[in-house]
Amino acid sequence: MIFFAVLFITLFLPLTIVYFAGAVQKSDALQNGTVKVFLKDENKTVEMDMNKYLQGVVAAEMPADFEAEALKAQAVAARSYIYSKIGQFNAGNTSGEHPDAPVCTDYTHCQAYTDSEIPDNIRAAVTATDGQVMTYNGEIISALFHSTSSGETEAAVNVWGSDVPYLQSVRSEGDLDSPQYLSSRTLTVEEFKTIAEKNLDGVDWSKPLYENIGRSEAGGIISLDIGGVKVRGTDFRKMLDLHSTNAEITQKDGKIIISVRGYGHGVGMSQYGANAMAQQGSGYEDILKSYYTGVEIEHR
Repeated sequence: MIFFAVLFITLFLPLTIVYFAGAVQKSDALQNGTVKVFLKDENKTVEMDMNKYLQGVVAAEMPADFEAEALKAQAVAARSYIYSKIGQFNAGNTSGEHPDAPVCTDYTHCQAYTDSEIPDNIRAAVTATDGQVMTYNGEIISALFHSTSSGETEAAVNVWGSDVPYLQSVRSEGDLDSPQYLSSRTLTVEEFKTIAEKNLDGVDWSKPLYENIGRSEAGGIISLDIGGVKVRGTDFRKMLDLHSTNAEITQKDGKIIISVRGYGHGVGMSQYGANAMAQQGSGYEDILKSYYTGVEIEHR
C-alpha cells in the first residue's frame, strides 16, 4: 500500500532541507498551472498539470479514508512544500538527484506520488483548497509532516539543528489512537554491538553500551553515547531502523529493549493528529495553524 511505503520518507528525510525557500516567482510553469517532475522509476523529467500531480501526492501521502478536513490540510501542506521547492529551483538551488526539475517521485527525497486512480474525496480536497499555501512572513514554507507524533511534535532544531520559527514543538492530541503510535525492537547485546560496530568508528566496549541520553522537550533523543561514541538521535534511529527518535532503552537478561513512540521525524503536521482534530470538528485551517507556528494561509 502506497501510504505505508511513504512512511519511510518521514523517517529518513535528508539533512539538507532548505527551510526558507523564499517567495515563489511567477514562473511560466506556475502561470500555466504545471510543474516539472522527475519520474524516478522512468528516469525522466516530465511537465505535469499541477493539480494532477498534487492529487497523486495527497493520494500517496495520506489514507483516502481520513476525514475531509484532514485531507484538505494535507493538500495545503503538500502544495506548500511543492511551491517551496519550486522557489528553491527558480533561485538556482537545484538538486543533484533531479537537476532539471524542482520535485521528484522518490519518496525518500521529495514527496510520494501515485498515478493510480485518484479517489473522489482526494480530488475534492485538492479542488477545495486550490491555490492555497502556507506562508510565514510572506514566504511560502517548507511544510514538513509525518505519520504520528509521540503526543508532542518535535522542533526542527532538535532534529536537524536548524531553528525554524514555524516548525516548533506543539501538542498533538489523538496520536495515541494511531496504529503506528507504539512499536519496539529487541536485540541481544551482541546484536546491538554488531550494529554499532558496522555504523560507528571508534566504539570502545570498556565504556557503557549507551549513556548520556539527551532529549528534546517532546522526548525525542537528540544525542547519546554508544560505546563512548557520541551519536545523533537521527542517526541512532536510522542505524536501528526505529520508527522515531522517541525511544526508551532498557537492558535486561542480556537483551536491549527499545520502546518507541510515534512514527516519523516528528516535525510539522502529524497526519494522525490532523485526522483526530478533524474528527473532533476542526477545519483544515485550524489544523494547519495548530501544527505550523505563526503561519498564514494565502492564495498564490
